[in-house]
Amino acid sequence: MHIITKKHLVDAATQYPDASKKLMAWHKVAKAARWQSFVEVRQVFKDADAVDDYVVFNIRRNRYRLITIIHYSRQRGDLTTEGHIYIRSFLPHSLYDNKANWDKGVPK
Repeated sequence: MHIITKKHLVDAATQYPDASKKLMAWHKVAKAARWQSFVEVRQVFKDADAVDDYVVFNIRRNRYRLITIIHYSRQRGDLTTEGHIYIRSFLPHSLYDNKANWDKGVPK
């Protein structure tokens, strides 16, 4: 999957250093994936949630939430398209409950 943009993950890792290793591990797995559906996401990340048009990943046992929008890979003949993951926000659990925060990147 093509991740747009890794800068949001780097910013989140800088601001929340206790989540840094988990974010980079998530990035490594997601980048190598070619998910074609949410079912495939759940096979890898058991606690991922589909909420409206978003896919929400729990980071550090629900301490943080990574809010994404996924355009899944597609099969075209013998080829599989790459797919895209758009990073919308990385939020501590306390800010996650307000959905207005979901498209704001990493809070300062």
